[in-house]
Amino acid sequence: MPWPSKIITSFEIAKPEGVQDESRFYGPYNALLNYLFPFEQDFIVVPQYKRPQQSRSVDFTTIFIVSRNEHPVFFMEIKPSNHIQQIFFFFF
Repeated sequence: MPWPSKIITSFEIAKPEGVQDESRFYGPYNALLNYLFPFEQDFIVVPQYKRPQQSRSVDFTTIFIVSRNEHPVFFMEIKPSNHIQQIFFFFF
């Protein structure tokens, strides 16, 4: 299923060269999830913001949870694009 051009464009705009701020992707991912899980089919997309354990940090974790009839069916945590290097380092 091809994505609409507006969603593709929103991801392209969100990723300028050298910027590692994952919050730029919150809007594009919200649009994509609402496209894939339509409200008309009883899905709800809700961003959840989790505070860190220590109150000194201002770094929040954002998780998008997709529910249907009050039951979670999908979730996704947004990480900065350079996080993929940390994942590969962990496994290899």
